[in-house]
Amino acid sequence: MTTPNLVILGGGEDQLPAYVEGRRLGYRIIGVDQRPDALGAKLSDEFLCVTTREPDAIAGQLGDVDVAAFISPASDVAQSSVAELNERYRGVRQPSPKAVEASQDKSYFHSVVAELGFPVYAFAQSDSVDKLLTAANDIAFPMVVKPTDSSGSKGLSLVDNADELPEAIAVARKHSFSGEVIIEEFVQGRHFSVERFSQDGQAALTVVTERGLTPMPHMISMSHLVPAALDPSVQERLESMVDAILDRVEHLSGPVNLDFILADDGRIHFVEMGARLGGNGMPLLVEQALGVNTVQAAINLAVGKPMAMERHEEQQFVMLRILAADQDGSLNGVYGADEVAELPGVIDVRLFKKTGDSVRRYTQAAHKLGYLLVSAPSREELLARVDGAVQTLQFDIHPNPSENNQ
Repeated sequence: MTTPNLVILGGGEDQLPAYVEGRRLGYRIIGVDQRPDALGAKLSDEFLCVTTREPDAIAGQLGDVDVAAFISPASDVAQSSVAELNERYRGVRQPSPKAVEASQDKSYFHSVVAELGFPVYAFAQSDSVDKLLTAANDIAFPMVVKPTDSSGSKGLSLVDNADELPEAIAVARKHSFSGEVIIEEFVQGRHFSVERFSQDGQAALTVVTERGLTPMPHMISMSHLVPAALDPSVQERLESMVDAILDRVEHLSGPVNLDFILADDGRIHFVEMGARLGGNGMPLLVEQALGVNTVQAAINLAVGKPMAMERHEEQQFVMLRILAADQDGSLNGVYGADEVAELPGVIDVRLFKKTGDSVRRYTQAAHKLGYLLVSAPSREELLARVDGAVQTLQFDIHPNPSENNQ
């Protein structure tokens, strides 16, 4: 009997768990990434060096093969290819066209939220700098500027006045595949993420995490903590709103990740969504906190098998802390990793860089150095343990100030 092929679009850190889990489940892994040195290349049975955004090019290299499913965890830009290739090879359009559009076009997602009557904030989107500068007259500062079709906080910045806006738009455009940029009203509040699994229109799993962000102007995810400190009435309202959004974009089965802000006035403002597994180590966090293997669940759903969603009876406090550099340069060494691994509550120290590698200042999620996963019986103890581990782990970086920080 021929081993079924699982095709994974993307070979970065956040796709690696799918390579490992797919092989454990008995699939032959075909990896796809435009970088020949992508981490996924070494874990693939077959590797296609091609961009994940061109389904015709991927199909041209795949040829006539049997495919169990196409997936792309933690990548919004690849979801249109996932949907088209699943339909071409399997006759299944998954994710739905509306879910793909909501994942790849932030203004469309905002329009969905508005149509449902949920809180919205002012925004404008265009590929014209002049139109954006004009629209900014109706949006108060500070203002968030970012590419409309990118993820991982690429090209994102917060500007305080009109003088800073042209430069922020130019930076965002560099990271936009379409050349479109969105400017948004800044909402003051607490930041959260939702990792949700649905099957046949019903919620199978909903996990809310508290997001810790880097300082302005970049505001990139630095940590996720569960359980989130949410009032039960807010949690109930949130889940009802998520149900409505997924119904509107026809995302009835599969994983989805949404970011939202709980504003100071108690309103929930959705920021964006991705019809795929969350990135930044979200599967590691969920499995440790709840005992649910979301990567296995995502693969099973993609190939048409039932999900396995058994979870712990009791939930502990767990944080996924991203390890990052504060400057560009070369990694001369990592010190304290063995000591950190022995600290109370430290579950995993996962490094993506080795001595001699180039590293980048943490201005986007792709520049991460690794993950630190820590648990504790209380929130206060968890924060203390994470702080102690971060202080113990040291990265020796030889600076290279000539590199562009964007």
